[in-house]
Amino acid sequence: MPDTAEPVRDDAVGHAEGPPEAPDIRLKPVLLAGLFIVVFVAVTLAGMRLYRDMVITSPNTEEPRTFAGPALQRDPQGDLARLLADQRRRLDTYGWVDQTRGIARMPVTEAMRRLGERGSDAYAAPLQPERVPPLGSRGGAASPLPPPGTVADSPKEVR
Repeated sequence: MPDTAEPVRDDAVGHAEGPPEAPDIRLKPVLLAGLFIVVFVAVTLAGMRLYRDMVITSPNTEEPRTFAGPALQRDPQGDLARLLADQRRRLDTYGWVDQTRGIARMPVTEAMRRLGERGSDAYAAPLQPERVPPLGSRGGAASPLPPPGTVADSPKEVR
C-alpha cells in the first residue's frame, strides 16, 4: 500500500509541479485601470454631447412641420354615412340581384320570418327533382369501354 504522506509526482512526462503562484494579486493596478476606463468613457460621452449640441444641427432639433392631409376623400364621415345607409337600404328592401338568372333579395326580417315559419325544415336541403337515366345508359358515367352491342375495330379505339 503506498504511503499517503508523499504527494504523487508525474515527472516522467514533464508535468512536474511548478513554482507556487503568488497568494494574491495586486489590487491597486486593477482598480486604477478600471477607474481610467470609467473616466475615459465619461469624458468621451460628455465631449460627444457637447459637440452635438454646439456643432450639429439635426432635423430632430427643428420644430415639426405640419402638412395638409391627403385629399383622398373630401368628406370621409359623409362617405361612411352614405355607405352605411346604402347597406341598410339593401338589407331592408326587395330588389334584383341578378334578374336574368332570377335571383332576388328580400329584407332580412322577412327572410327570418319565413325561416321561422318553416321550423326545423328550414335548414333541410332543398328538394331536387329525381332524374332517372334512360334505359341502357350508364347514367352519365364515362366508361373506357364501348357500349354493349358494338364492336371495336382496333385496339386504338378502345380507350
